[in-house]
Amino acid sequence: MIVTLRVYRRSYTPISKPVNEIVGAARALDATDAVDDCTVTEWPNTVALETDCEPVSVYDAVDDWSERTDVDASTPFRVHTRTDPHTGSEQAILHTPVVYLLLERDGDIAGAAPCTLPDGTHLTARDFLDAIQDGENPFDDTTTDALVA
Repeated sequence: MIVTLRVYRRSYTPISKPVNEIVGAARALDATDAVDDCTVTEWPNTVALETDCEPVSVYDAVDDWSERTDVDASTPFRVHTRTDPHTGSEQAILHTPVVYLLLERDGDIAGAAPCTLPDGTHLTARDFLDAIQDGENPFDDTTTDALVA
């Protein structure tokens, strides 16, 4: 089983020290073999929701996963409608989180952060990375050590 940690970050963030710390902690998990692979991808602040692009694909996948698991993992994303003043046409706009983490097992989502767990607990990106470092996945009883072995 391949465990991959995907880090998504906004391409421009004025206050980037906390984001840089999250990226560094994620890369450390890869370096210590707590996960098999870690990728870091930059994405724009906003995209049109009908666009075929990675932020929309991630949003859709997380939304589907959230429905199956009762984890509210799409809260960090925001969607609003924008009206073109010249044409009057409306367009749904997706605002991406400053930083977002996905944990995948063989390409399937096994966890995401930040999010709200079914019991109402808010899980931050940092808490999620700390749990993985400790060999845990807050979304189930399977440890990452068992996943990587």
